[in-house]
Amino acid sequence: MFAIVDIEGSGGSPKTARIIEIAIIVHNGKRVIEEYSTLVNPEQSIDPFVVALTGISDEMVSTAPTFAQIVNKVDELTKGRIFVAHNSRFDYGFIRNEYKRLGKRFQRKNLCTVNMSKKLLPGHNSYSLGKLCDDLDIPIKNRHRALGDAAATTILLEKMLFSSKKGLINELLNDELNRANLPPQINEEVVNNLPEETGVYYFLNQKGQPIYIGKSKNIRKRVIQHFHSDKESKRFLELKQKVHDFDVQLTGSELISEIIEAGEIKRFMPEFNRAQRRKKYRHGIFIDYDDDGYGHLTEHLLHPDRQPVLQFTRKRWAEQAISKLNQQFQLTQDLRIQQTSETYNERLETAIASFHFDEPNFILFDEGRHYGEQAVILIKNGLYYGYEFISNDLIEQGNMELLLDTIPKDYHSPDKDQIIRKHLRKKKKYHKTIFHPEEIENF
Repeated sequence: MFAIVDIEGSGGSPKTARIIEIAIIVHNGKRVIEEYSTLVNPEQSIDPFVVALTGISDEMVSTAPTFAQIVNKVDELTKGRIFVAHNSRFDYGFIRNEYKRLGKRFQRKNLCTVNMSKKLLPGHNSYSLGKLCDDLDIPIKNRHRALGDAAATTILLEKMLFSSKKGLINELLNDELNRANLPPQINEEVVNNLPEETGVYYFLNQKGQPIYIGKSKNIRKRVIQHFHSDKESKRFLELKQKVHDFDVQLTGSELISEIIEAGEIKRFMPEFNRAQRRKKYRHGIFIDYDDDGYGHLTEHLLHPDRQPVLQFTRKRWAEQAISKLNQQFQLTQDLRIQQTSETYNERLETAIASFHFDEPNFILFDEGRHYGEQAVILIKNGLYYGYEFISNDLIEQGNMELLLDTIPKDYHSPDKDQIIRKHLRKKKKYHKTIFHPEEIENF
């Protein structure tokens, strides 16, 4: 049984925009047995581009039901059925986020007719719904309206279902779980109940102790990948025999999941996280000064009496970092001859600062586990301090001292600083608030 779905959104991002129209066509594999469509009040303004594309205006949706008012109908029509959409990631993402706003979980097996048509109907210049339907003489009534696009997707699905390529179709319809070689102590229902959300997951042994810890944007999918049937190494077989259960910790934020994973591996030292648990910082980069007062970057073993500017787990990585900094900032003998020690050392400090945070004291805001909160990460005196999930109500009060006081101190390690710097270098823009300690009475 299939639920062919199409939605129109108030904007392009499932995380910020809302559904303004939805259509669901129920198909039993032979014919359509039910249709449903409605406008939806998004409780926000519709992007002008969307208005021009769909013809749906704020006025049209003002008297329509909200998603909360139709969620039971969506549940009824999609539950226990394969979710089908053209570019299913878009439609599925919108519906998942609408459920999340209501404190519910939306999780269905889903099938993308874009991917399906690329395999079953090769050779087309474009696999957009409009152009593919033109090529296949599939009529679309009311293009860029939910029911019109859903009806066209239904005809496209039927063409592929009724084709002669049964083997490929069955492969596409099979969930990844069907191809997994699960541990003997784990049944499919346990895996099916794992969330398709961002967080940290734990493989537990018979005593409930973690033997492997990982992170993922989609926990269910990542856990299944661990048990793909083509993995038959000795280590994999040993892990499979020892897994008796799973546990998860949802974060909503990829950054928080990486921070938690790093800390949990150090805390539990899981048997099958061998590489990460052996990660000990033994080497550092230090600044040594010659008789003329010029600084030099040097690698030494860490010592309690000296504070390194950077720490590394391996000597060669420290040496590579020195080489990279010397090259990037032209920290050469020739430059030392041309500049005073004061000018040269300023350049050296700039080089070191490139491996540190731009500001010593700030907080980052990221997605929370649900729509009523945000993840808040505190950097204090140039080092990661801790994180907390904080309600939007408290954040909106704008009381910085109260906000900082809410964040508990976490175990610090250079890994966590590195994780945060890596995320800050990505294209994603985090909302950041910089503050000065003198402004905060109890900082």
